[in-house]
Amino acid sequence: MRATKRSAAPMPALTPTKADGRALRRFLSALANDIRYQMKYGFYFLYAFISAIYIAALLIVPGEYKKAVASVIILTDPAMLGMFFIGGIWLLEKEEGLHGYWGISPLRPMEYILSKAVSLSVISTAAAVLIVLLGLRGEAGYLSLLAAVFTGSGIFTVIGLTVATYARSVNHYLLIASPPAVFFSVPPILAVFGISHPFGEILPGTALWRGISSSLGTPAGGGIQTWLILTAWLGLALYFANKRLPSGFQGGGKA
Repeated sequence: MRATKRSAAPMPALTPTKADGRALRRFLSALANDIRYQMKYGFYFLYAFISAIYIAALLIVPGEYKKAVASVIILTDPAMLGMFFIGGIWLLEKEEGLHGYWGISPLRPMEYILSKAVSLSVISTAAAVLIVLLGLRGEAGYLSLLAAVFTGSGIFTVIGLTVATYARSVNHYLLIASPPAVFFSVPPILAVFGISHPFGEILPGTALWRGISSSLGTPAGGGIQTWLILTAWLGLALYFANKRLPSGFQGGGKA
């Protein structure tokens, strides 16, 4: 009898795994480049300098107000500062002609966005921890503090990146970025003084401030809705940035 030829079992497809590995390598390479770029142009020094000023101010604040003041400082310094820094980074890259290489770069728009968001969020989170360690003598729930500042910084960095793609110069960026910055920062500042509105509570600035306050153990701390709002805003910011970025790169070259 003739042996029946068995068909070999199909091998599992490896393409998705390989693609994921390549994407991770591209992201990590972009992240390392972004960190070097930010160090080269003194962004780390700026964060350290501004944070040092805030720490010095916090040390002389009366004890009963320290945590409330610290929550505002962390909101305005580490968390939201990335919104303005990312504009400078985008325009520096544009001035150096780096955007002209986008057409031949293997980097995907979302990988570029995440690299910028993560690199600046790391600095923001480190600055927030430093402020708490030196200004509040370590009185905080660090896990929730890290989560709030990292997520919030990512949101404002991505929003700033989207706005920066419309800017023609640094002055133009400051002009067009100021309205959203005010829009997002005024509600949490009002909330500090007990003035709130349901609309203001769903904005990322207010949710971030409540997340920070929660980590510092103040009565203004938010609950699970705070994290849901921050997560939703991060998703929205990433979605619109991913849609906008390819158009922002068109033309490349120098500004």
